[in-house]
Amino acid sequence: MIDQIRAIDNRRLTKKVGTLPTNISKEVKENLKIILDLEE
Repeated sequence: MIDQIRAIDNRRLTKKVGTLPTNISKEVKENLKIILDLEE
C-alpha cells in the first residue's frame, strides 16, 4: 500500500529479507515520486 507511507527508525531494519525485481523497483520509485510530488 504505497499510499500509506510511514517513517521508521533505521535501527529497526536489522536484516535484508530479499530483493525486488528491477521492473517492480522502478515502478515503486515512480509511484513514490507521484505520491510525494517529487520532480527529477
